[in-house]
Amino acid sequence: MKEKSAQRLLVFLPARRALPGKGQLASSTVVQYVAVNAGDATSESGETPVALLPRASAVDILFDSADVFVTAIEAPKLSEAKLRQALPNLLEDRLLSESSDLHYAFEPPARASGSTTLATQPRIAVSVIDRGLLTRALDVFNETGIRVRGAYSEIYSVPAPAAGVLALRVDRGRGIVRSGRHEGFAFDLDGGLPAPVALAVRQLGVKRLWVFGRDAGKLQAFSREAGVQIDVSQRDVDLSAIDTGVNLLQGPFARGGWFGGLSVAGLQKVSMKTLKAPLIWTTVAVATFVAGMNAYYFKLESESRDLRGQMETAFRSAFPEATAVVDPVLQTQRQLSGLRARAGIASADDFSVLNAQLAQLLSTAPLGSVAGLEFREGSLKVKFKPGTADNPGLQNALRAQAIQQGLNLRFDSDGSARLTPSGG
Repeated sequence: MKEKSAQRLLVFLPARRALPGKGQLASSTVVQYVAVNAGDATSESGETPVALLPRASAVDILFDSADVFVTAIEAPKLSEAKLRQALPNLLEDRLLSESSDLHYAFEPPARASGSTTLATQPRIAVSVIDRGLLTRALDVFNETGIRVRGAYSEIYSVPAPAAGVLALRVDRGRGIVRSGRHEGFAFDLDGGLPAPVALAVRQLGVKRLWVFGRDAGKLQAFSREAGVQIDVSQRDVDLSAIDTGVNLLQGPFARGGWFGGLSVAGLQKVSMKTLKAPLIWTTVAVATFVAGMNAYYFKLESESRDLRGQMETAFRSAFPEATAVVDPVLQTQRQLSGLRARAGIASADDFSVLNAQLAQLLSTAPLGSVAGLEFREGSLKVKFKPGTADNPGLQNALRAQAIQQGLNLRFDSDGSARLTPSGG
């Protein structure tokens, strides 16, 4: 294919779990592509390393369905900026990763009609992907001189189901089904009609399967088994379906944003003349920011002195026998601890209390996993035997149990854990 002979290029990235080494995409990684030629509706498909991809006017990448979580939610009526900030909290219960490690993209509210199945009410569609995975993919394409226009889940490569028609795509023995406007699943083609496809046909009342991809013909033999008509599309993908999907390049990854706008070609066009106006405005903004921060600092310092004076007054009124006040908060805690001790009441950070709570906490841990304990300054350090506490599942279970008991549990780099009362 000649340079820039394609009007549009779609690149299907392999699943992260299938990548060699540490699961990092590289310019040598072999990917599948579909090139739509300019001036006609035919397409060319194949496999090649990222560095050798054909050039095209517009390039979109499609991530494996296992790497992108797609759902639809009933979002509150907020501006796009505030909605973007609220999404981590709205989806916290549905995701296993930390919110700070994820990137959230959503369907523009003006276009949202989005239901996840054929009969649910309108919602806003949201796609979630690991931030590092998306950043690495864009970096690899930028390094090879390819500017990515859009990034989507591969479920958007085929049309959404409608009027008893279910669309799917099969390639290299693996397929995906788009079972809703923003919902889908993957399956393996093992020689018979895949069980997930048969189940979707029954549940959605499907009368016709519309199959895309290079291996689409392999499913026609199962038409009688499925009890539905199976039609093979002459195209590898449906371009209009991709254009209506949730584009992951939003926020900081939007074209022109911090991550999405970096490219070698763009940097070569930068000159002092083009930077003059932005530099002037940046200087003015920095000067204004410094002046504002100084004023804000003096205000906070004044409020800090007033607050400290109120704390000292409250401390002296509660403990008039104290001769000097250095740290009102710490001295108050010590005085309260002394009062509890004289009254025979154990504090939350006493060794006996923490030790008893630790025994309850470790009831779910393997027997004989603890190598030693160390109590210091209101915290209990638990040393585990080598190889015992390296299991992330065990660590998450212990943290969840600790929260229920009103404790803070933090694992250190040496494999030990530190237990303190909540708020301690």
